Amino acid sequence: MPERTSYAPGTFSWVDLASSDLEAAKAFYSGLFGWEYDVQESEMGAYVMALKNGTPVAGMATLPAAQQEQGVPSMWSSYVTVASADDSAARAAELGGTVMMPPMDAMDAGRMAFIIAPGGEVFGLWEPKNHIGAGLVNEAGTLTWNELATRDLDQAKEFYGGLFDWNIQTGPNPGGQGEYTVVSVGENMNGGMLSMDENWPADAPAYWAVYFNVDDAAAATSKAKDLGGQIIMPAMSIPEVGTMVMVQDPTGAVFTIMEPAPQLD
Repeated sequence: MPERTSYAPGTFSWVDLASSDLEAAKAFYSGLFGWEYDVQESEMGAYVMALKNGTPVAGMATLPAAQQEQGVPSMWSSYVTVASADDSAARAAELGGTVMMPPMDAMDAGRMAFIIAPGGEVFGLWEPKNHIGAGLVNEAGTLTWNELATRDLDQAKEFYGGLFDWNIQTGPNPGGQGEYTVVSVGENMNGGMLSMDENWPADAPAYWAVYFNVDDAAAATSKAKDLGGQIIMPAMSIPEVGTMVMVQDPTGAVFTIMEPAPQLD
C-alpha cells in the first residue's frame, strides 16, 4: 500500500536533499513531481518538507556553506528506520563503519545519525518519534527504491546484514547482465545492491541511489530537461521491472525516475 503509518526497523523510510541552491531545487522538483512544501524553521536552519497530496514524502535543506567550499556536491541521502539510533550507530562502528555524525535529536521529529559504511557510502539512521518518514511511497512523485552501487558487494552484504538483519539474496540480473542483489525486511523487498564493474568511472564512489516513481518515464524525462535537469543515463527498460532514467537536477544532485512495469495478474 502506498500509505504508511510506520516502518519496521531496517526499512528505508526517508530521503532528503542537501542542495547548494534550495530555491532552485524546490522549483525543479515541484515542476517535476508536483510537490508542495512546508518550510520548518529551527535553530539548525530551514528544513523543507516536500508534500504529495498533503503528506510528507521527502525533505530538503541547504548544503552547508563549508561543505560547498570543500566541493561537496548537492546530493540525496537515504535513511533507514531503527529502534535506537544510538545502538545502531554503535553497532555500525563495531562492524567497521564510521560514525560520521553521532546520534542527535531532530527536535521532536526523531533521532538521527549518519554512517560511512566500510565501502565508503554514506547513509542515515532514523529513530522515529513524531515523524515516521515518508507517508506515501510507491506512487507517482514518491520514493520507490533505494539501491547501493558498491565496489565490494561481499563486504556490503556482511556489513548491512550484520547491522540491519536484512534478508539478502543475489540472483540473475533482471536486465540480463551479471547479478543483482535484493535486500528484504521480512518478506518485504527493501532495496537493492549492484557491483560497480569496469564500466563505471574509476573515481566514482560507492553510493545509495534514490529512485522516485513516475507514471510515464518519457514524459518525466522531457519535463526534467525542460526544468533544467540533465539526463545522466538514458531510459533503460527491464521486463517485469520497469523503465528507469538517471537524472541530475539543476543544482547537481543525481536521482533516478522509474516507471514500474505493469503488474501481471
